[in-house]
Amino acid sequence: MNYKNTLKLFLICFLPIDLSFAQINAWQTDPSNTTQYQVPQGWTVDVNQEQGVYMWQAKESENDPTAADITVVAMADFPNSNPEIFIEQLKATIQDFEISETKQISQDESHYKAKGKVEGQKIQSNFIFLRDRNTQMLYIASFSAKENSYMSLGGTSVLYTALQRVDPFSSENNADVINPNGDNLDTDVWNMQSVDVQNYLISQAVTPQKQMLLGEWLQAFSYQTGESYQNIVSGEITFGDRGYGHLFTFNADDTYTLTYKYQSTSQGCIYSADIYEEGRFAIEQNQLVLYPNHYQGSYNICGNVSPESNTSVPTRYFELYLDQSGQHLLIKGQALEYSIGFETDMNGVNYIQEGFNKTN
Repeated sequence: MNYKNTLKLFLICFLPIDLSFAQINAWQTDPSNTTQYQVPQGWTVDVNQEQGVYMWQAKESENDPTAADITVVAMADFPNSNPEIFIEQLKATIQDFEISETKQISQDESHYKAKGKVEGQKIQSNFIFLRDRNTQMLYIASFSAKENSYMSLGGTSVLYTALQRVDPFSSENNADVINPNGDNLDTDVWNMQSVDVQNYLISQAVTPQKQMLLGEWLQAFSYQTGESYQNIVSGEITFGDRGYGHLFTFNADDTYTLTYKYQSTSQGCIYSADIYEEGRFAIEQNQLVLYPNHYQGSYNICGNVSPESNTSVPTRYFELYLDQSGQHLLIKGQALEYSIGFETDMNGVNYIQEGFNKTN
């Protein structure tokens, strides 16, 4: 299936609906158990994968082909891909199609509000175009509804609640941002484990400079407290008795060190890892590039200690996001061999997305 056919398939998310009094009262985690997306209670979810194209769709009514829906399509990136190609397909399919507002986060991420007509019915929609260079995938997601139902259902917030992302169209983003734990982000320490906080950082990121990166950056998660940081101490990783963390140190001479720690218990046994890595780093546009010399350390599995060492570590590339204050950092890229803190994309490929607070 080529990208044009995929985009035509995706156009079903712009069908009209007639739900004037519809509203969303509660949300639940994706009942298909295939994603961590949030879905309005009572909505049905369909998942289809064909010839490398993944399509996830939540619908307000399974039996009504014109019901409101949230749709996510993922496919392999293709040469010269850009949101304009997708928008041209919409213009050719939807009568009076018009982009009413755009939020461009980066060259690889754009958000849109749109309107048009389908079979004479006015519709409203908002959608996202996202390219992930690490996985070489394209993601297009949308929420669409008939004009008189769009706002009553929640407007742009429906899509961002489903994807657990910060809504760039929300007027609240012009004020202080509150993370899911109720912490004001106008502080030195953010809950960098929060997806909402990470997405907010991405939306506010500035062009990174080497000088901004210098210093120590800590990411630590406590299983006991459920927090992404606990008792931050420069030069140490502290997360109580159970948790994991990374501590980066970037130096002015282009060298770096990375300490990784993990500890947990199961049936009275301690499971832990303590790994130390060093090498050189560089910033290339919006990428952090690591050139590791080696890493070494050990694993402890129920009292059995085994050494861990590698002197031929490949170069690693990460998307790099820094906020304006220079106190908060997000990296996304190739998973570290020794880290449990990674995600898995739709093709089963591991990657990490970790947020850090600066400690000095």
